[in-house]
Amino acid sequence: MRRILIVEDDRFISTIFKMFLSELGHELVGRCEDGLQAIQMCKELKPDVILMDIHLHGELDGIQTAERLKMELDLPVIYISGDTSNTIIERAIVSNSYGYLVKPVNRKELGISIDLAYFKHKVDLEQKKRERGYREFISESPVPNIIIRNGKIQYLNKLALEQIMKTTYIEDVMGLPFERFVDEEYKEKVMKLLSGEGLNDDRFIDEYVKLKDLHGADIHAEISGSTVRFNNDMSLQIIVRDISPRVFQRRLSEFYQKALLDSGKPFLILDKECRLIAKNKEIHSLLPGIEVISMGDVVSVLQPEISRIKKENGLVSSKEFKINIENASMALKIYPICAGSGTICQWVITRD
Repeated sequence: MRRILIVEDDRFISTIFKMFLSELGHELVGRCEDGLQAIQMCKELKPDVILMDIHLHGELDGIQTAERLKMELDLPVIYISGDTSNTIIERAIVSNSYGYLVKPVNRKELGISIDLAYFKHKVDLEQKKRERGYREFISESPVPNIIIRNGKIQYLNKLALEQIMKTTYIEDVMGLPFERFVDEEYKEKVMKLLSGEGLNDDRFIDEYVKLKDLHGADIHAEISGSTVRFNNDMSLQIIVRDISPRVFQRRLSEFYQKALLDSGKPFLILDKECRLIAKNKEIHSLLPGIEVISMGDVVSVLQPEISRIKKENGLVSSKEFKINIENASMALKIYPICAGSGTICQWVITRD
């Protein structure tokens, strides 16, 4: 049994519908003749389905009333009308109704339409519930997430907004083409991925691209994507990892290696954890006995010295220190290399 509200200004037709509903085993919870009254009655009665005449007396016609009911209460509406003009049909379609019956309506058609509207609405509610859960999952995700459909941004979580787009207002980017935030060199690659050409089993993993934030600044990133259903349409969810600090450190390392190689000085480059990154062939003049001493042994000797200097000085500039290897003492110089954030990312050890 469904609970039905009739919105119809023709009392004779209302009486026929009342009789049909009784024979179909449904409950008539109310009847009214204008849109504003229908909205108020729906708020109070919460019917399962509304039978709505399109041409009503009063401030709102049936389609306007249905749109209000959809927006405010999310209730299913079946239009009842003798008007089949193109203008009315187009308006009815755009309003996302749950059916359109042309007068005169027989009992069987009415019963089928009510059942279809009722069950379709239940499915839609379940879908919306799942999507709300999915949206909450994305919002709370510990990585930047962007939802894209037809090449345009449909949604993005707070991390993507702040860390990738560099804005706090979602309105700044919603609805914009994702292509706008891709470096020119990588646009063709990204557009292929968005179109599905680069997908394997509806996903792609760790593709390197260069993006642009809202202000045009470069972002080196790895992106992974998968198809998802969002707002009842198939979309692409993209997870973005900003690897700009990693790229910066690699380029910094390459720069210092080249500079040191050109200088002809012996050197070692260690990462922030004192792991060996690079050395040159002149290293034997920096550390006597290097031919027979493993680099692991050398680094193990350097590590406590670096830790001590770091602790005592905060190390904001170069520092000379001495180490002992195989009973030989030598003076070395250490240079801290800092990332853009100011934190130490590498150590360069050399000798004047």
